[in-house]
Parts: sequence; C-alpha cells; structure tokens
Amino acid sequence: MTDFWYYGDGSRARGPVSRAELIPLLARIADPRRVMIWRDGFEDWKAVEDVHEVAQQLFPPPPPSGSAPPPTVREPVVDAGGAAEFKNVNPELTGIGGWLGLLAFGQVVGILRSLVSLGQYYTKLDGELWNRFPVALWGEAALNAAMVGLVGYTTVLLIRHSRHFPRFFIWQTIFVIMMPLVDRVWIALIFAPLTNKPISEFLTLEAKEGMQMFAAVIGAAIWIPYILRSRRVANTFTQ
Repeated sequence: MTDFWYYGDGSRARGPVSRAELIPLLARIADPRRVMIWRDGFEDWKAVEDVHEVAQQLFPPPPPSGSAPPPTVREPVVDAGGAAEFKNVNPELTGIGGWLGLLAFGQVVGILRSLVSLGQYYTKLDGELWNRFPVALWGEAALNAAMVGLVGYTTVLLIRHSRHFPRFFIWQTIFVIMMPLVDRVWIALIFAPLTNKPISEFLTLEAKEGMQMFAAVIGAAIWIPYILRSRRVANTFTQ
C-alpha cells in the first residue's frame, strides 16, 4: 500500500503527499483535528483526530505530571475564519454515481434496446427484399453491426473505467445522430437506379426516425459538455 495522503483544503482535496510531508502541513492549521484526510485503503475520508497514525505524530501525549514545560506562545498561522473553511471538506467526486450513473444506465439500456429493435426489424423483413436488393440490405446490416459494435465497445470502456471512454462516447453519440442519414443515403443510392425512381423519394425520414434523431441531438447537447467538463468523469476514467 503506498503512503500517499490527501487532505482537505477548503472545498478541494490536495495531494498526494507522504505522511512526512502531511504532518507539517496539518500543523500549520489552527485546528487540524477535524481536517479530513484520506489514503488508499480508507473506505471514506476521516478526520485527523480519528486516524491514530497521524494524530499520534501531530498531537504527542502530554509530559508526565509534575514536569511543567516552559510557557510558549504560538501564533496561529490561520485565523478563525480561515480555519473554518477546512471543516466538512468534501472529497473529489469519483466513481459511477450522480449524473455519471444516469449516463451509465442509459448506455447499458441503449445497447439492449438497439439489439431488440434490430432483432424485430430483421425478423419482420420480407425475404424477397434480400433476393432483390442484397447489396443494399447487406450494406445496411454492416452499418447496424458497426453501430452495435461501437456502442458495445464503449460500454466495456465505461465498465473498465478506461481513460478512452470519454472519446469513444463522443464518437458514439455522433455516429448515432448520423446513422439514419447515412442509412437513407445508402438505400437511396442502391434503390433509385433499380426502381427507376428519383433519389429524393428514398431520402425522406419517417416520423419515428426524425424523433429519434432529434432526441439524439438533445442528448448530445447535454452529455458531450458533461463528459468534457465533469470532474467526476476526469477522476473516474483513469485506467
């Protein structure tokens, strides 16, 4: 276990520092007993007075009775107002929780919904269409497979707390938005020459597809800035 410590500084957590460095830093605070500290192995942050290995160095036991120490006057380095800022320190957010928990839930549910939707689509697809337009349908199947593969891989990165997750999540979001348009263009380029119909006839999105695209754009406007700016995201995806 590494001897790296973190301590509360106002609303921020500072560190890592060794225990030898931590003691003089805490000694400069007027009331260090309630300063919150943390190291690897702790389930949660603890007050200094509750961590024996630090408290025994910071607050040595009094001398035996009968031996009066010479009087000393110690000026506080931090005034009372400043010292109050060190109390009730909240540690840096990390882990799948908060808004990131909601994003993770949507990620997992999204891949399941995609698989169910594609399964229903291909089971209902007329077999005659495969015989008449194999190139178009196999190309569309390849696009769908690429989408499912990208979403699945991004989900794995999420579960593993990989540092690559934010980048792949942004790519996935853009791909989901563009997928209906790319699919329509592909179908139009194949179907139009074979049916002697104008390409524009095949480029119209159905109402359901339009709503899905609109929802994807709204989701991207919310989640991409969150992924780029969130401290929880930055602290969680480090593997």
